[in-house]
Amino acid sequence: MRRLATRIETELKDHEFCAIYNSELAHVFPLTISATKRKERIRRFAKDHRLGVTFYEVGLCAVFEKTSQSKSQVRPSGRQRERDC
Repeated sequence: MRRLATRIETELKDHEFCAIYNSELAHVFPLTISATKRKERIRRFAKDHRLGVTFYEVGLCAVFEKTSQSKSQVRPSGRQRERDC
């Protein structure tokens, strides 16, 4: 988990966000747990590291950000995304 946190911290030094894809998330948050519990653990990880997190459902991608905004937003393409801070 520390390795993931370090990667995100490093990326956020130069960029506004850091996208972590399902294959990478699976190393820390296994696919064997339910999707709901997995997302909750990722949300807790983000909160513990003072990050905002957005989930993109297609292929599950968690985007970590330094800042937080609204709880739920719709992307311009019309696809729904979850927003957690």
